[in-house]
Amino acid sequence: MRKSGFFPRLALVNLLRNGRYYGPYLLSCSGTAAMFYILRYLTESDIVASVRGAAYLQSLMYLGCIVVALFSGVLLLYANSFAMKRRQRELGLYNILGLEKRHIALLCLWETLYCAMTSIAGGIAAGILLSKLTLLLLLQIARLPVEFGFEISSRGIADTAALFAALFALTLVCNLIRIGRSRPVELLRSASAGEREPKTRRLLVVLGLLTTGGGYFLSWKVQNPTEALVLFFLAVVLVMIGTYCLFTAGSVAVLKALRSNPSYYYQTRHFTAVAGLLHRMKQNAVGLANICILSTMVLVTVSTTVTLYQSCEETLDQMYPYDIQVVQYLTGYDEDVELPTSEDVLDQAEETLAASGRTASYFSWLNLAEGRCWYSGNTLQWETGAEVRLRLVTAEDYARCTGRNVPLTADQVLAYTDGLDLPDTFYIGSLPLHVAQRLEDDLPINGSTRVGSEVSLVTLVVADRAALEAVMAQPFGDNFSEEFLIQMDLDGTGEEKLALSEAFLNGISGEGVAVNSRQDNAADLYAMYGGFLFLGIFLGLLFLLATALIIYYKQISEGYEDQRRYQILRQVGMTDREVRASIHTQILLVFFLPLGTAGIHTAAAYPMVSKLLELFQFTRTGRYALCTAGTLAVFCAVYALVYGLTARAYRRIVA
Repeated sequence: MRKSGFFPRLALVNLLRNGRYYGPYLLSCSGTAAMFYILRYLTESDIVASVRGAAYLQSLMYLGCIVVALFSGVLLLYANSFAMKRRQRELGLYNILGLEKRHIALLCLWETLYCAMTSIAGGIAAGILLSKLTLLLLLQIARLPVEFGFEISSRGIADTAALFAALFALTLVCNLIRIGRSRPVELLRSASAGEREPKTRRLLVVLGLLTTGGGYFLSWKVQNPTEALVLFFLAVVLVMIGTYCLFTAGSVAVLKALRSNPSYYYQTRHFTAVAGLLHRMKQNAVGLANICILSTMVLVTVSTTVTLYQSCEETLDQMYPYDIQVVQYLTGYDEDVELPTSEDVLDQAEETLAASGRTASYFSWLNLAEGRCWYSGNTLQWETGAEVRLRLVTAEDYARCTGRNVPLTADQVLAYTDGLDLPDTFYIGSLPLHVAQRLEDDLPINGSTRVGSEVSLVTLVVADRAALEAVMAQPFGDNFSEEFLIQMDLDGTGEEKLALSEAFLNGISGEGVAVNSRQDNAADLYAMYGGFLFLGIFLGLLFLLATALIIYYKQISEGYEDQRRYQILRQVGMTDREVRASIHTQILLVFFLPLGTAGIHTAAAYPMVSKLLELFQFTRTGRYALCTAGTLAVFCAVYALVYGLTARAYRRIVA
């Protein structure tokens, strides 16, 4: 055999012989490469660029590319580190048999080249095959028209190859550093070297409890979405730190507590599992914490995106109660600008509707004054205080829009408040007003839903135009504006209503006139929320893949470390049934502890995530709870399946 072909052949033999380690490693690399290519394909696709809402979709896909790229680096480094740790004795034996470190480095180079070529080629091929199916899924979720044709993204291929070539080069550098620092004798002894029983580090347990409790406290104390958005990442970091601390030190404390319980510990199915885990918990802790954090990421990501998507229609109902709204802005223009009158705009709207041949099941109009002021004591004023969004409408317009006639005197109002406790008697500037009746529902106006914030909302129905002008005469400066609104519900399909909104946009002329359409905004909303759901599912699969890989490697690692121990236990009289019971106990302790903790983290994040969802006009927290429970049930089923498959590998090793 020629020397030039020795190392390539030996590297190939090593990979095949260690297929139990490198098989899942290469599958994971190929899977993440395929995911990255698909997202890059969707980012660059001409089909995506041509559909409605392309800006939302492409921005979300680009964000997904960044997340997959970063996560791929972590996943590859972890899997490579595991495989190299399991091969330490093999590498030490090569050194003893005469191979120098430079020869072993050359061997690692060829192994990395084989892995890189297999993973990159397989990932790109899988990505190309699945890209069209994924595109159709994205368009279907976003309720966009399906486009036929097949594209291959050369940019996606180049970026995928470059990214994973760089990641495999990084793994090679890590392996070479490991080899350069290693000693042959230490490598040979690494497989048989045990761990001392870890000490109970109480300070680390306290730190874990404080940081986890701090993250939970931040989640429960948030009062509005803005605060939740600011504190979310801080809470996430605190919970992650607490998770690592508690799994590192807290798990040792729990195992020692179990050992100190004679009724539990002195059973054949328990004492071997507890004793074995206690001596290996230092190396187990990080892996278990990783599983817990990844599981939490899957649960939160999928449940929130599913919730948003399912709430699209309800969000549209809140933001756009009518099909079409014509808005004429009556203030904010120079006196020299000639504007159409409200009567002209109303006539044009009626003519456009009649010319379309369609009928309106609802048609109404009103004048609305709106602005910002501040509330202090019992007065809405122009000085400092709590910020308030104040809206004014006359009783005549209110009756026309709602069908409710309510007689009011000049100093009486109907009041709807959100976020502000307005007394029965209050002042607007120096003008005293009395609340004749409190409204349970706000005035139905397109786009009137209050985005969760610290700004309160007050809608007042005043007696007449004179009462409205009296309020407007208060010294609020330029904070108030007035609009003339025409709102209508149309008969027909969504496409017909969308076409009519375009006719209104083209048919109603004049500066300061705009047209809002529910159907037009629905297309954008479904594109955005559909993109969120697609990305949530995509990233959920990525996190699930990483979780399954970590679980598999932990089962393999546990199996080889327990193999000799269970052989000794059989020799001293432990039956196969007792061995299986002990194995079952150990697996349950190791792999269902992270799942339970992930469930607790998800429940603790519920208040904060609910507030964040309000930024997307979502207020029905009950639906989010149901989506979270459903996601948890599905994830538990998948987790149990992964557990069952990997447990078989563990049992085959220790049997």
